[in-house]
Amino acid sequence: MSTLVTRTIQTPDGSPVSFPNGIRIGTATGAGLVNNIGTPGQQGFGVGIAPSLPTGFAKLYGTEDPASDNYGNYQYSDGSVMCYLPAFFYKYGTGANGFALNVVDIKAFGYFADVATANAAGYALHRAFYNGGTIRPGVFVDKYLASNNGSGVASSIKNGNPLSSAAAHNPFSGLSGAPADAYYGAIAAAKTRGSIFFCNSRFIHAALALLSVAHASAATSAAYCAWYSAGSTNYPKGCNNNALGDANDATLAFVWDGYAANNSAKTGSANFFAKTTHNGQNCGVADLNGTMWEINLGLTSDSTNYYLLKTSADVAAITSGNTLATDAWGATGLAALYNNIGATYQSITASSTQKTFGSAGQVLSEATSGTAWEAASAGIPLLTGVGGSNQFGQDGLWDYRPNELCVISGGSWYSGGDAGVWALDLSSVRGNSSSSVGFRSASYL
Repeated sequence: MSTLVTRTIQTPDGSPVSFPNGIRIGTATGAGLVNNIGTPGQQGFGVGIAPSLPTGFAKLYGTEDPASDNYGNYQYSDGSVMCYLPAFFYKYGTGANGFALNVVDIKAFGYFADVATANAAGYALHRAFYNGGTIRPGVFVDKYLASNNGSGVASSIKNGNPLSSAAAHNPFSGLSGAPADAYYGAIAAAKTRGSIFFCNSRFIHAALALLSVAHASAATSAAYCAWYSAGSTNYPKGCNNNALGDANDATLAFVWDGYAANNSAKTGSANFFAKTTHNGQNCGVADLNGTMWEINLGLTSDSTNYYLLKTSADVAAITSGNTLATDAWGATGLAALYNNIGATYQSITASSTQKTFGSAGQVLSEATSGTAWEAASAGIPLLTGVGGSNQFGQDGLWDYRPNELCVISGGSWYSGGDAGVWALDLSSVRGNSSSSVGFRSASYL
């Protein structure tokens, strides 16, 4: 493996960061390639081999074999299974930049010599890989929604009972330290696994969604994309029809988690598991469509303006209050951690209406820098990007601007066709509590 060489560059939002540019696409190990996101439509796309492992992480049998169900999967000491998402560059098609409208091309982290070279070619490094003033080579993302592992830790375990922010349904408060049964409690709940873990960000969630779009357009069969369809449902499926099934795929069935009030499902419990992952393969991240709404950090509002997290902010250091400079909410935290993107931005206008992802027009910005790049990386559509299209699953966008906005993504077991990998609800706030709202954790390499 290449020796890491750190050098200073400037990020698309103008902040200086250190860039570990020594991880190349051609550094082979086992049967795969280090830090390579893979080729859309092909086996192993969407996850990859980590170039190193933090303390507590271990490989699984098949972690380095693209043909394995465990490819790109790692296990933490608490039992959590996490998927390693290597950094990647993307180019969003406009119809006039070498790619058809709304087609996404993906390149591995090592494809370009640096970000400037990629930008010159029209490719952006996804915002999901900027954290704490550095470009990260990748991020570990929970394969499953968080559940209590029986020892008070919020863990990523198959067939777990998903945690929720409500006392009646596998509450956050049942974890060590009794995190609050409110949306902000997800921040402390994620820390029960360790200080390096954090409640997933909207940027990482949207990166997984973008990979699913790239995979969908490149796949030609269900061989390496179980949810593939040549028709109108070419996207990841999930538990969303309020009957332990999927509104768009009658073959799917999920296992009830025992919550008497509703048809909520156990984590990763689909009978055709690969149909529920971001890459349509058993090695992917599951249940991004339905099962539980997921609390995400990185996008908020103060009822007047919208804010996106700065690349200089360390999401793992964000706290759950509304008074400190490290807090995800409140005037002090907003000033310290976020960029103000205005009272409206493209499709988010505080109209207090539900919109639908996708359009015959351009859905996301092709920008490689600035606010447009940040917003696209958070999955915020352009003005031309709403109205609904099958490519984006007809997923829902709830357009609001409350004070102390807490984003939730993906939909729940009852959301029907509004659920999906792109679904974005901007109507919820920090102190809300719901039996259908949980989270998954992530950790940067």
